[in-house]
Amino acid sequence: MFPVTGARTVKTYLECIPCFLRQALEASRMATHDDGVQAKIIRRVLRETANFSFSLSPPHMGQKIHRIVREETGDPDPYRAEKLRYNMLYAQIYPQAKKMVARSENPRDSALKLAVASNVLDFGPPGFNLGSKIGSILESALSEELAIDDRASFWRTMEKAEEILYLGDNTGEVFFDRLLLEHLPVEKVTFVVRGGPAINDITMGDLDDTGLNGFVSVVDNGSDAPGTILEDCSPEFRQRFEAADLIISKGQGNYETLSGIDKHIFYLLKAKCPVLARDLDVAEGSLVVKEVLPKAV
Repeated sequence: MFPVTGARTVKTYLECIPCFLRQALEASRMATHDDGVQAKIIRRVLRETANFSFSLSPPHMGQKIHRIVREETGDPDPYRAEKLRYNMLYAQIYPQAKKMVARSENPRDSALKLAVASNVLDFGPPGFNLGSKIGSILESALSEELAIDDRASFWRTMEKAEEILYLGDNTGEVFFDRLLLEHLPVEKVTFVVRGGPAINDITMGDLDDTGLNGFVSVVDNGSDAPGTILEDCSPEFRQRFEAADLIISKGQGNYETLSGIDKHIFYLLKAKCPVLARDLDVAEGSLVVKEVLPKAV
């Protein structure tokens, strides 16, 4: 068991409930056109929500929702087509982004900011439709200020760290994780994917054509949660997590599930919903590179 810091963890709030139901409906419609099955999914999710502890993080409920969708529809990965589409979109913009980084005054800082900005990809928050906006979003990110800016410490720590775990998040944006990995001591890094389908999060099966296989060591965490719920992860991953002297945590789900863990962690994310923005004390939509130091010595 991992020690928890005195810092508050991200719990579930009332504002999360409509998001849970919307996710359930969206996923059910991706997996089946049968209105009866969709209704059955929503009823099951409503019952789970009624009994769900608000002391747990939203990804705990997200895991329940997407397991229900898979069980009721028989579709093992309802977001498969969407994940492939976004992998293709990001693959197309990757060469342009690589040139943007190379031409910038500080390439490694630019790679870091683009990796954070690419976290815009998410099927969780309402009203999301990325489409052809990727290029303009990433271009503007280079001039955008970070609301929490621990970049200097990030680079100092990378030079000293011996064993680094990079916790991946969404498909598509993994191409921009690679942009950042190209500026890290990659021989010390292990990239982590989900152990099973979890919304649009990256799994081993989604890595084809991303260029990560063979470039960096990759493992899965043994869990199908849209975050890193340590007690739900495989014993092998938990051992790696405990042994690592540095964690790079990408995205909202990883932040929500790890924010109270006593480890040296850098959180790279975009605050995509009001609940998370409030927790971080930043404006919604802000880019964040946040360092949390372990209390245990």
